[in-house]
Amino acid sequence: MNIEHHKTLTNEQYLEDIWELLCRYDHAFIPPLSARENTYQSNLSGGSPTNVKPKKYFEMLKEQSFLVALVQDRVVGFMSYRPRYVCQDLEDGIETTYVTTIIVEEEQRGQGITTSFYKQIFALIDEHETVTTRTWSTNHDHIRVLMKLGFELVKTIDDSRGEGIDTVYFRKIVKGGPHS
Repeated sequence: MNIEHHKTLTNEQYLEDIWELLCRYDHAFIPPLSARENTYQSNLSGGSPTNVKPKKYFEMLKEQSFLVALVQDRVVGFMSYRPRYVCQDLEDGIETTYVTTIIVEEEQRGQGITTSFYKQIFALIDEHETVTTRTWSTNHDHIRVLMKLGFELVKTIDDSRGEGIDTVYFRKIVKGGPHS
């Protein structure tokens, strides 16, 4: 497996592979990606399962930077992110590398791909920067990876994705961070 970094992803085959992953795993997200307007929207409630493909989400995703995991030139996983992003929900004004989406093919999971993505992000960012992401409170596999890598829970928005399902924000200060 090989991981490539792309500030702008123009490879049509990679984009097609990412589209297929988005469609295949759309409903693994809470709410589904097809129920979202973009990759960083604040209001995640009311997103219910749809039969629509995540076209709006994909169009926004294509404007971001990527890490792609490749097996024989086929994308088996990706991480998208927004460099130098200020997350409005956190209300702290900190500019961060904001991880928006991670998908790894089910048969490739458990091989450390997500951990490798995060380690690559840590190596790519500037000194005194942070990495921030969010997920839902019942996404235990992702939260376990974040905790293992030293992320800290910085905000919880109760029941924002449905009853008993919170939005949780995690941040890791890398190489000193903005408050050191």
